Amino acid sequence: MKKYLSLMVSATMALSMIVPAVTSAEGQNKNLDSMVVLGDSIASGYGLSENEHTYSEICADYFGAELSNFAKSGLDSYELLDMVENLTDEQKTTIENTDVVVISTGGNDIMKYIVKQFLDFSAKNNLLASGYTSADIPEEPSARDMKMIDQNAFKKYANSGLDASQALNSLIKSTSRNLRLTTNNNRGIIPNEVMGNIDKIVKKIKEINPDTQIIVQTVYQPLQLSKSYVEKNYSSGHAIMINTLRYTLDDVMDTFRNELQKIQDIEIIDVYDTFTANGNIASTSDNPGHAYYFTDMQKSYVTIGGENSMDVHPNQKGHLAISSLLIDKIKINDKETGESVKPVSAERPVDETTGEIIPTVFNQVYYSIEDIGAYPPLAMEQIVETFPDKFYPGDIDDDGLIDAVDAATILAEYASLSTHSGTTLTAEESKKADVNYDGNVDANDATQVLMYYAYLSTEHEGETLNIFGYMNQVQAEDNAQ
Repeated sequence: MKKYLSLMVSATMALSMIVPAVTSAEGQNKNLDSMVVLGDSIASGYGLSENEHTYSEICADYFGAELSNFAKSGLDSYELLDMVENLTDEQKTTIENTDVVVISTGGNDIMKYIVKQFLDFSAKNNLLASGYTSADIPEEPSARDMKMIDQNAFKKYANSGLDASQALNSLIKSTSRNLRLTTNNNRGIIPNEVMGNIDKIVKKIKEINPDTQIIVQTVYQPLQLSKSYVEKNYSSGHAIMINTLRYTLDDVMDTFRNELQKIQDIEIIDVYDTFTANGNIASTSDNPGHAYYFTDMQKSYVTIGGENSMDVHPNQKGHLAISSLLIDKIKINDKETGESVKPVSAERPVDETTGEIIPTVFNQVYYSIEDIGAYPPLAMEQIVETFPDKFYPGDIDDDGLIDAVDAATILAEYASLSTHSGTTLTAEESKKADVNYDGNVDANDATQVLMYYAYLSTEHEGETLNIFGYMNQVQAEDNAQ
């Protein structure tokens, strides 16, 4: 089943991204000329290697737009507001003339507060690493300051009994309340502070350029660790705390998303939903969401202090996912009609040496990902819906149905190929038939089609899942076993 998670992106890229786009009609302003990015380390591409690409670079290349990335690692919403209120003349001119402004902020506000609470708790309970005292704890710490906590001592404390469990639970709950709520003297960091800053940032940008589209990202939940990783690396008491904190962070990020919808004059791209990629499947310890795939939270790296830590930033797969959201959301004003329209993709240049069309950076990034086969199905659905000429796998005859006829077609193709009789399908039909995208059309693909057909043929509660949702459900069942 898990091989199926490579669902369909390669064919989509081949059909919709390598072929040059049709250029816009003369006189119509349907090209994206420029875009500006503001925000934090997520937007700046912190953690990517030199040959990797941020989501804004992928997007700008797709549309052939000029990119100005003013993002800086570590900025919280207060610091971003200060930056926007004190733009250089060059930055202000750039924003005055840009089509789109993309904003990533709020994550550092949340992170700083959570880290501060855990550092203070650790100091109070003698859990700081050797050489650190409470006096060393910054007022606004970063994720890297978690190195001040003695991880072994903290794990031992988490497993020490009921008192410790209750104390940690209280810490997590109080932290969540102060982030989310404004009642009962809670601080309400997200609704009161972060959203207030974002609203001011948006208003300032609109003063500079009333016609620009402003897109703001939701904050994803990074503490979605796979079941096998937690079982391998954490003892029972610590694992319970990890899961409790994860559920709490889900609530925090939900609050961020809900509060962001109250801000006027913005479009929202829901990175939180895409990284979680669970759809209507309830979040459990078996199915925590997929942030561990889109970040390197399960891949240790060495910090400045020499300790192992976990990287919460999007990796190349995460930037690919965000770019599909951004490409789908961007619209510009048609100067002739005054309507908000989707800009056309840029016509691809031709390699002078080979005469072949140079693929988009999106396409190049996709094929560079070694474990693309593990791409969550619902995140793949977003990619497919973003681009033209999309199709769903399995529907070989393009009649809108995935059924036994399609399975029989796949089996006939498999038989023909197995006897070296050649293909019976067109190139497009062959790509549809390779349902699990392992490069072969065989009985496994027919099995996948029949499984989905059997699902469609039986009664089931709730809304009928498309093939992406169904395979996401199959994946969840596999993980739970």
